[in-house]
Amino acid sequence: MKKMLWRHVLREFRFSFARFLSITVLLGLGVFVLIGLKVTGPDMRATGNDYYTTHRMADAEIVSNTGITKADQTYMRHLPHIKRIEFGATQDAVIKGTNSGIRLTSKTDQISTNQVTKGRLPRNNHEIALSNRKKSHYKIGQSLHLVNNQGKATITGLKHTTYQIVGFVTSSDYLMKENLGATSAGTGQIATFGVVSKPAFTSSQPTVVRITYNNVYGKSYSNQYENQVQVNVDTAENRLNNRAQNRRKQLQHTALIKLNRTQAKLTTKQNQLDQQRTQLTSARQRLNRANQKLAQMKMVGAVSASQLASQMAQLTAQRQQLHQNQMKITKATQKLTSAQAKLKTQRRKISKLPDVTYQIQSRNDYNAGYNQFGEDAKRIDVLSNTFPIIFFAVALLVGFITMSRMAEEKRSEIGTLRALGYTRLDTMKVFLVYGTTAGLLGSALGAWLGTSLLPRRIFAAYAANFVIPNFQTPPSLFWISVSIIISLMCTLIPALWATAVMLKERPAILMLPKPPKSGSKVLLERLPFIWQHLSFNNKVTIRNLARYKSRMLMTIIGVLGCTALLITGFGIRDSLNGIVTTQYQDIIHYDVIGVYNPTASQEEQTDYRQAAANLKGVKHETSIGYETVTFRPKGVSNNQPISLIVPKSTTAFRQFATLRSPATKKPLHFSNNGAIITQKMAVLGHLKVGDYLTVERTTGQKDRIRVAGITEMYAGHSLYMNEAYYRKAFGHNVQENAKMLMLKDRTTQNIDHISRQLTKQDASLTAIQSDDAKTTINHILAGLNHLVVIIIAAASMLAFVVLFTLTNINVSERIRELSTIKVLGFYPMEVVMYVYRETFILTLAGIFSGFIAGAWLHNYIMQTLPPETAMVKMTLLWTNFTTAGVMTLIFSVVVMGIMAYKINRVDMLGALKSVD
Repeated sequence: MKKMLWRHVLREFRFSFARFLSITVLLGLGVFVLIGLKVTGPDMRATGNDYYTTHRMADAEIVSNTGITKADQTYMRHLPHIKRIEFGATQDAVIKGTNSGIRLTSKTDQISTNQVTKGRLPRNNHEIALSNRKKSHYKIGQSLHLVNNQGKATITGLKHTTYQIVGFVTSSDYLMKENLGATSAGTGQIATFGVVSKPAFTSSQPTVVRITYNNVYGKSYSNQYENQVQVNVDTAENRLNNRAQNRRKQLQHTALIKLNRTQAKLTTKQNQLDQQRTQLTSARQRLNRANQKLAQMKMVGAVSASQLASQMAQLTAQRQQLHQNQMKITKATQKLTSAQAKLKTQRRKISKLPDVTYQIQSRNDYNAGYNQFGEDAKRIDVLSNTFPIIFFAVALLVGFITMSRMAEEKRSEIGTLRALGYTRLDTMKVFLVYGTTAGLLGSALGAWLGTSLLPRRIFAAYAANFVIPNFQTPPSLFWISVSIIISLMCTLIPALWATAVMLKERPAILMLPKPPKSGSKVLLERLPFIWQHLSFNNKVTIRNLARYKSRMLMTIIGVLGCTALLITGFGIRDSLNGIVTTQYQDIIHYDVIGVYNPTASQEEQTDYRQAAANLKGVKHETSIGYETVTFRPKGVSNNQPISLIVPKSTTAFRQFATLRSPATKKPLHFSNNGAIITQKMAVLGHLKVGDYLTVERTTGQKDRIRVAGITEMYAGHSLYMNEAYYRKAFGHNVQENAKMLMLKDRTTQNIDHISRQLTKQDASLTAIQSDDAKTTINHILAGLNHLVVIIIAAASMLAFVVLFTLTNINVSERIRELSTIKVLGFYPMEVVMYVYRETFILTLAGIFSGFIAGAWLHNYIMQTLPPETAMVKMTLLWTNFTTAGVMTLIFSVVVMGIMAYKINRVDMLGALKSVD
């Protein structure tokens, strides 16, 4: 008997393979998306953490705009919770023959070390190790020639400009392949980096400090680690700001002492000149008296001709000597006047001495690549909290119904087995084996693909702009276990429950067919003026829809979920693709902001402004005040960088940027009583017009800014205000230190060319290109588009399998009904349409319901998906709805084509006498 039972179990797999396959695929899809999305974010963070650990990445970094003295170093070593501290230096230059800026960094020993991929690290000040990404451009042993912005082989801060390449390295300080940071060299962006020895720098005073802490625990990106590092940074920030202020006073004091010494020397020289001038005047008076006396003696003839000639010669010699002395005094006076003027200029510079900054930042702030990589992982986390739930819900719902229907189909078999003497467990064995096999096989297939394929595809897309290699994706025992448990519950519980209920009845009752549900009038039948005009087929369709309510509901819900997923997938792609067009055509019109040093000499500043005005290909240009400030909204662990822009002419500024309301699109105007902030700043800080936000400058000074308007912006944070409100908010006048340019040719090559022309000026600090943010957006787009393609493909397969499974259940349950109408003479197409008409109506109902659900899901994801520095357009295109609807209908037609083949092959007589 046991052998026959097992043969019966195996026969069930053969005769219902389509059902088994559909259950397996449904569960596999659910597990695939669940595990794939749930493990990718943690796997990315774990991979990044291993890379950072290998490179001994610093927890925080201090950057100074002046050399760090021995006393400063001692002070920093005694900051709270310091585990290790290492001092270094950097210097930017231009690679000869190119416009590429390179940052030379001193070799480190313990913190943020460089890992050699080929060759070795430099051992003397003539050697350099380049970024590993330059391995295909340079060879070991080759010489690298550097120049300054003017193309000369003299670089301030470096002893040499020619280095021998001895190796290639990786660094945790440079995690991105492009946009390594802003610089004053080249086009304004660091293109690559190199490592040199500390003696390669001319100054012994470092400018960069790397720190690790002894009270931080947890891995990178964990709340425990990030929060504690930020607490340490905040604690040290106030102390360093006070130290910087004292250092500035010390520098001013030291400079004033030197100036006073010089002034004393100049005063002495002035006194000496005054004495010489007095002596010269006396000598000139004596000479004049001698001339007068000689003339009188000549008139009275009291002197001979020889004596007269001798005295005349003496007077001429004295006159020449006086003239020479006068020339010397004049020259000395000119030199003294020039020295006094220089001294006055130096005194004015000292009074305007720039603030000394010791800016301390955590990894999230000083390393853009670290922050961006973490943001990418967060985006996957956001998707993992929504899409897998819907996938699994649909898959489990359909699987639950399928197994329940299977149990009801086996009613007579269960009765027969019980009548033959099989135990209750034996009668359930077919469901146990069938459900367990489908659940385990689906879970195994989904777990394998979800662990290997999906995470690697996502990482490959997102890591395209990062240098982090060796993605690790170990099996997640937790999520695999959860998936298996849910899958087995889905396949076993409904069948076993239905079987347990049936086993309460006697075998004789179970062997009889279950009585059909009694029919009842539908609502339309009570409306004769409508019902009487319907055809027979339409009346049957309406009655069947009302009769099988559970199947109707399941079909609608299944199609609804799949359609919503498709709409959301297409919507994510289009919402992100629309950012670039809106941002750089409708809102941002400038191409370059050239920033120069306001403390440079007036001549250098004038030269810079003239160079900017004389550039060829500039359509419009205007002067602005530009600086970078930060703010930290509540609930956000890292500081948000803000571009503070103060136009000299608010009227002219309208040509360079369109400030408008996100809702009404009406233009915003500058106010004397507040600033205009960008939309994402308002969202992060929960700000509205009339609220205040606190911004922090590089000196540590914090100021409250009133929000006078919120402008539409999709990338980056900006703060716009006029000169009057700047003076009110910060307590001093704005310094004009930048030129904003709009170019006729807006290609990347021309923008780089213009940027290079600006950085060649002595007063230049950097050139900021407006499309720098475009690179970040395109990176986000590339990663999400790959992910969206996978989601759309999975959602499409899910929709197809759901429709196939539910339609197959419908056909299988009504096989006798279909055989009856076929025997009565219905044509094959009429028989197919008898079923498909119901499926089509339910599919349409599911599609239209999915439109509503898809719009809601898209809106929810678009509010949580973008990074902290970007916004997206929330609108859905009509094509998102039509594409998703048409795809679902196509799947429905394909399914009915498959079902038509099955219906046409039905053994009508066998089906009609199956009860007998």
